[in-house]
Amino acid sequence: MEMMADDNYEAMDGMAVNAVHEETATDKKNRSLKDTLVKNALPGLTVALVSIPLSTALSIAAGATPDMGLRAAVYGPGLGGLLGGSDYNILGPAGALVNILKLYSGTYGPEIVPWLAIVSGLMALLVWATKLERYCTIIPNSVLEGFSLSVALVIGLGQTRNAFGITQLIKDEIAKNNGEEATSIFYEAVAQSFRFVPQLSVKDFVPFLIFFVALYSLMKFLPGKPWIVPVAFVGCIYGGVMAKIYYNPEDPTAWTPCPVLLRDEYP
Repeated sequence: MEMMADDNYEAMDGMAVNAVHEETATDKKNRSLKDTLVKNALPGLTVALVSIPLSTALSIAAGATPDMGLRAAVYGPGLGGLLGGSDYNILGPAGALVNILKLYSGTYGPEIVPWLAIVSGLMALLVWATKLERYCTIIPNSVLEGFSLSVALVIGLGQTRNAFGITQLIKDEIAKNNGEEATSIFYEAVAQSFRFVPQLSVKDFVPFLIFFVALYSLMKFLPGKPWIVPVAFVGCIYGGVMAKIYYNPEDPTAWTPCPVLLRDEYP
């Protein structure tokens, strides 16, 4: 999983920058360990809380499992913070490579993802050693904006199946050989998903729509806060309550209002 600053961390940039922007080199040298921990406690806790739902979602989007994403979110930033970085870095999961990772994990399995991370790290090290990073400053802003927009579209469209609750339906149709085939090609997978949208699952789509609108509205009209944390927490409560009330151990396949949970797809 790619570890870098991401748009999802914009709400935390202010806290991180405010903690260090007034410090001079002398101040940093004289700063005690206690002061360092106090200044970074709140930004660090915020980043950690955001990384939990974010790493899980991006791991699924990349073709891996939720627990793989959680482990990457712990060990990646942990090692990055111990071995390098700066006061202005926010280490955590990012979505820029989701489409590429999805393609390779679909072809070779999720086992390929760590190897891709190692090779990417070596390439980044080579760029740093040859001082090629200076050329990043001549990239037009329009290119960066287009790149960010394409990443958002890739991640959003890639989650159509989960949002509409048609993941298992598509898997069943593929297993029956009813003209559907498994594919890791992005545009083919998206087209396949939209063919099944009319058969959406209400119990999955309605919660998705409510939480999506709530999160978007909070970030739009009350910016500057990591709203993904409380929204994800409420989502966990909702899933837990629905599973507690409607789970039927005698017939797990029976229809209930409970949406599909992560434990159902990744036991």
